[in-house]
Amino acid sequence: MEKPRKGSKGGRLTIYDDSFKLLVANDYYSGDLSMPQVARKHGLSEGTMYYFIKWYKAHQLQLTEAPKISSANLQNTQALSRELAAAKLKITALELLLSNAEREMGVDIVKKSGTKRSVK
Repeated sequence: MEKPRKGSKGGRLTIYDDSFKLLVANDYYSGDLSMPQVARKHGLSEGTMYYFIKWYKAHQLQLTEAPKISSANLQNTQALSRELAAAKLKITALELLLSNAEREMGVDIVKKSGTKRSVK
């Protein structure tokens, strides 16, 4: 699952969605993984992880009123992540197949981005 971001251009700090912060905090508080392990799992630094935990504690009263992420939703998200990884692998394999075919046959199969349409 890729980290949802609101903005990360021009040296600005990355701003994460509250739902992502909640997911990371719930992962940590489930007790299965340590803080560094959760940070590695989500591709975060430990400093960002400490910020997420601090944010969670500060907003805990507001979040208890909001619906919690159920295990079914988490399993659905994990299943979608696996499907996405499989689709990316398939795309990579097809691109490799096309590049090998172009090299062996000496013909451009994939349309290049700068190619103009032919006028009929």
